[in-house]
Amino acid sequence: MESDLATRGAVSRRKHRIMTDLAALVAHKGTILIVDDTPGNLGVIVDSFEAHGMRVLTALDGTEAVERAVFAQADVILLEVEMPGIDGFETCRRLKHDERTRDIPVIFMTSLSGDADRVGGFLVGGADYVTKPLRVDETLARVGVHLELRMTHKQVLAQNHLLLAEVAVRKKTEAVLSAARDDLEHRVSLRTEELAHANTSLLAQIDEGRRADARLKESEARFRAIVETSPVPLCITSIPDGHILYTNRPLRELFGMEEASSANIDDFYAERGEHERLIEHLQTKGGLRNTEVKLRRLDGTRFWAMVTARVATYDDSPAIYVGLNDITGRKQMEQELVESRQEQRELSAYMEAIREEERRRIAMEVHDELGQLLTALKMDVSLLKMRIAHDPEASKKADDMRQLIEGTISMVRNVASHLRPAALNFGIASALEWLVDEFNLRNAIVCELRIEGGEPSLSDSHATALFRIAQASLTNVARHADATHIEVTLVSTAAKLLLQVRDDGRGFDQQVVRGDYSYGLLGMNERARLIGGSLSIDSAPGAGTMVSIHIPLDGGLRT
Repeated sequence: MESDLATRGAVSRRKHRIMTDLAALVAHKGTILIVDDTPGNLGVIVDSFEAHGMRVLTALDGTEAVERAVFAQADVILLEVEMPGIDGFETCRRLKHDERTRDIPVIFMTSLSGDADRVGGFLVGGADYVTKPLRVDETLARVGVHLELRMTHKQVLAQNHLLLAEVAVRKKTEAVLSAARDDLEHRVSLRTEELAHANTSLLAQIDEGRRADARLKESEARFRAIVETSPVPLCITSIPDGHILYTNRPLRELFGMEEASSANIDDFYAERGEHERLIEHLQTKGGLRNTEVKLRRLDGTRFWAMVTARVATYDDSPAIYVGLNDITGRKQMEQELVESRQEQRELSAYMEAIREEERRRIAMEVHDELGQLLTALKMDVSLLKMRIAHDPEASKKADDMRQLIEGTISMVRNVASHLRPAALNFGIASALEWLVDEFNLRNAIVCELRIEGGEPSLSDSHATALFRIAQASLTNVARHADATHIEVTLVSTAAKLLLQVRDDGRGFDQQVVRGDYSYGLLGMNERARLIGGSLSIDSAPGAGTMVSIHIPLDGGLRT
């Protein structure tokens, strides 16, 4: 009798423990393990799971996923197919080979749309799949179904364990006391009835899953209504043939389409091959954003659109979801702005040519006419001095006048040279020699000139522009660089001409100078552009400055 009581007590304790575990299992909302090398992309999905009371764990690769699945005993695993290291298929295969994780349902997350990839996922033990980009309602519905199946499976296992325990107790009881057999059979019948109730509950849960699918379809219908009323032109096209599967009203109005018309997206591209290029990009990258494309309507009129597209599925087939934004007005404004800038630059070039011609004329008049008058005046003063040699005071006044006239003549020559150096009439090399000599006379900075290749054959306008750039560079060095040495280099070959002005001064931050809109540098750049050259400035604080201009010596530059 004591042995029978002890057996009954052990059975009662074990039954209580199993029932407690079963109750905890029923109350448990489930643990979801998400395996993705970039889990931050799934923030909305994770928030939705947690909002439904689920516990969410993450793993960055397949190895970590296997370890966490064993340790945490997740109820459902969302597994990315494409991962570094072992991919999703190999990870699933390892999970199914381990008895501890064999029964955990695995749902693949993939942007792959081929049937072979789906079949491969099922062959390695996958229970389901969802396609990227993930749709929250669909993902919650699929995970919910498998989570409920998992919970039901655990409940059935727990009840089976309980049933087995009771059968064992029954056998022990029959061995100890055959009289308890009737009571044991009664309890077995009760447990069998509970199992029947559990099966009924399972069927009810399956029915609930079907209702969830119905709700998902209703959600898709609502989504379609939202898209149809959206002001943004939208459409869905098949891959790769481009057949239009769906269009909303703004898109039909944009292209002049009828609601029931059947068309191909390739018919709306203004340039041949544009559709194939975009399809190749989408298949490689999975999407595109804010891409400018030239399109045409059914009536033949053309317009510009900003295209945003993403590869997804439509009726379980790969498709492209496309959004358009008509930017024809903006493109026209851009074209008008480009034309306006070109006109402004042409006007600037014309005004610069006029200024240089005016400098040339003024320099010539100052040098020739005023110089001749001063020379004649100097000769008259010399003649006057000869006639008043007997008057020392008047003779001294004549000497002072002569010196004043000579100084004026020197100043006139200097003004004429700075307006337009006469050396420019003999070529850029001669003009640079004069410029360097003048700079050395007026500044304490050592300036050297190096010429390689001789005198290049340039038009007067190009030689003048190069001279002005070199002149502006030397002026900047004298005013701002605190340099001790300058090297001016002119290199001329059959193909190109290179002019460089290098100093050992303090340099400057080019980003700061550009932000301050330095008109000197802007003027140098514009002069270089007008003669078909390219100007580059290499400078940094404490590293000196080098201004370089490259000009191709083609037929248009030669005289």
